[in-house]
Amino acid sequence: MLQIDPIGSGLFAYVVTFLAAWMFYAVTLHLAALYVVGETPHQRAALAGAAPAVVSLSVQPFSPLVAVVLALVSDAGAIHVVYKLRKRGTALLAVAHYTIAIIFGFALFNIITLLSA
Repeated sequence: MLQIDPIGSGLFAYVVTFLAAWMFYAVTLHLAALYVVGETPHQRAALAGAAPAVVSLSVQPFSPLVAVVLALVSDAGAIHVVYKLRKRGTALLAVAHYTIAIIFGFALFNIITLLSA
């Protein structure tokens, strides 16, 4: 039924997509922070997860390489500000977050593909 009558590209679709991306980035960032930094409040990940969500939705019309680079830079900037880490710690946490996000993204994509077949 959803394929017959799609919602379209209205405001509701953008808000729901942003919230889903924000939640995805917050969860993966919290997992990465637990691995790299140790026990941290999950509110920090929720705050920092908004930056890559906004950037990844804003740069959709550009090439995927530009979108990836800008999302990673915004993620590192948000991590630096929210977690108050030095440059090395920020880079390590950003790379760990990006790695976990890619792994979870592929896993979710495969699960959704299997369920829709």
